[in-house]
Amino acid sequence: MLQHLGGSYQTPSPWPDYTIYSFPDASQINQSHRQPVMDAMNGIIAINWKAAEPHWTVVSSPFESKYSLILVYDREALVAFSVYRMLDVGGCRAIYRSGTEVLPAHQGRGLYGFFTSEVLKRSGAAEKGEASVLYGWRTRNPIVWAANAKICDKVAPSLLSETQDASLQAACVEMCASLYPGKALELPGMIMRGAYGHIKHQRQSYHGTASLVEGAMLRLIPDSADALFSVGYARV
Repeated sequence: MLQHLGGSYQTPSPWPDYTIYSFPDASQINQSHRQPVMDAMNGIIAINWKAAEPHWTVVSSPFESKYSLILVYDREALVAFSVYRMLDVGGCRAIYRSGTEVLPAHQGRGLYGFFTSEVLKRSGAAEKGEASVLYGWRTRNPIVWAANAKICDKVAPSLLSETQDASLQAACVEMCASLYPGKALELPGMIMRGAYGHIKHQRQSYHGTASLVEGAMLRLIPDSADALFSVGYARV
């Protein structure tokens, strides 16, 4: 499949053993390739989560034009992917990470950080001389939350601080309403109830900041189906 995904969408890879494709408009992926790509994406999710049903489907497709998609292949198969969206929040350019997964055997090689760097480049903030961009994500994985919060000057909810930023709280509410109509957020914790009813996070051993984040999450969202919706000012 690699040679048929589209050479014009292949992007330079920092790793000699990975081939990377970046689709700013995910609808540009050829129709004949969509089901195999989606099956591979769902396969990675099923390994990283306890999945009761596929996360991506024809009805809830990652190949709509509103999504951007980065795919990473080794010599045999898809090993990681990142789905994200560019949107307007409060008149400002914003990024939302719709989902990023890396197979366990390929974790620890910097793929999540690579995805983040590529997504931030797409915002165009650096070219405009801006120091940061609104950056949102939804998760109940302490490692993911800590990794995203680390690149932000401020975050809502502020899990490890008593300080809450009213403008970021408002951005959370607006972004969530735009992305998930009808899904209310519980303030000030930015809790989205039932976000992961069909998949269950598999707990890992957490250390450092991730361990502190896990403690905060267990207090806020002990139910594995719930998630935190977060927005920060990501440095670019």
